[in-house]
Formats: sequence, C-alpha cells, structure tokens
Amino acid sequence: MAEHKILLVEDSEALRVVLAEKLHDEKFEVFEAGGGEEGLKLAEEHRPDVVITDIVMFPMDGLEMAKRMREMGAWGENVFIIALTNQNNTEEEERLKDLRLNAYLVKADTSLDDVVKHVKELFKKKKK
Repeated sequence: MAEHKILLVEDSEALRVVLAEKLHDEKFEVFEAGGGEEGLKLAEEHRPDVVITDIVMFPMDGLEMAKRMREMGAWGENVFIIALTNQNNTEEEERLKDLRLNAYLVKADTSLDDVVKHVKELFKKKKK
C-alpha cells in the first residue's frame, strides 16, 4: 500500500492519465476525478494527503471544490492543495486568498516532473 494518497482532479483526460501514471510510478496512491463534484466526493471518501486540481472545470470549478474542502474540518484545513491550471493567477486573485493553496502551477510553465517534485516537497515539509 502506498504511503501517501493523492487526489488528481483534472477534466482533461489525457493530462489526468499521464500525470496519474507519473505519480503511480513514484509509489503514490492516486484517485482520479474528472471534475470538482466528483473530486469532492472522492476527497470525503479517501481524505487524501494532497489534492492536485485544475481550476477551470464545469459545473464546479477547482477553486469552489478547494473552498468546500477547506470547510471539511481538521482534514480540510490541513490538506495540501496544488492548483495546476492554465489560468494566470491574477485573474483569480480574490478567490485565491482564502484557499491557502500550497502551490499555483501554470500548466504551460510546469513539466510533469515539476508537479511530482512539488508533491514530494510538500511531504518533506509535513515530516518536519
């Protein structure tokens, strides 16, 4: 059994499958969702250590999903959340303030290896 659980919420199936595979290769247990509502259900069920989410998804976007997760008691307040998006964060600045995201990664500027590296860095912080 994997030491850490990751929830990957991405509406682009191609990206989700490739990134999930990369995370599996690193021995993470990965749960996949194609949208915010499904992601929220999986989060409630599995209480992952890290949530990686796209922002622009319908009907529930990644920021609304993150907001609802933050309201899920102690787990939600402490879960690591990484936004992996094509959005420039200045467009969403107001909504981002209260979410306490652990990373905001722009897809065009971030390789899959970079995403894995960010996840590993979060686990190093957690151990301290």
